[in-house]
Amino acid sequence: MRLRIRDTSLTLKIIGWQQIVGGIAGIGVIAYLMLQTAAVNGGVLLIFLTGLALFIYSIYVGKSLLTDENKRVAIILAIINQAFQLIQWSMFGYGLSYSSGAELTVGIVDTTFKFDLAIITSKFQMSINSDPDFLLKINLFAFLVMLVLVDILNEDENEPEAVEEPVQTGESAPGM
Repeated sequence: MRLRIRDTSLTLKIIGWQQIVGGIAGIGVIAYLMLQTAAVNGGVLLIFLTGLALFIYSIYVGKSLLTDENKRVAIILAIINQAFQLIQWSMFGYGLSYSSGAELTVGIVDTTFKFDLAIITSKFQMSINSDPDFLLKINLFAFLVMLVLVDILNEDENEPEAVEEPVQTGESAPGM
């Protein structure tokens, strides 16, 4: 059973553009948050740099999916990026919520079951010894993209290598 478009190239282009748009939107989110922050200390700077690095990585992954000849490496990088987005959590004062491009999350916020859908958007929230709220969500969109990418990797591994045909020189075989 395939969860994707039959054309692998088109599937990778869609995922690549989603990663690029999400990364650009995420950089916008980080810029907005930086402008709203009055004082920047070491912890806040670490949070901003982490968010910036994740969104730049997302753009790099998208560019790799669109342009690299070796799609296998680009797909592995994309799976890693989706893994960062898979679980959003916050507990005991620490937490991380990151999504680049789109999200469909299901989980628990404090004591409430929560369902969120966001398309063409990015989110970054990181807590270091500050947020007492409880949050545990799974990003089903990231999980679906990971399944599609793993399917493409498996498809590439199962394809037989091209067998080279012997080159004919134009000479006829003996006895003809």
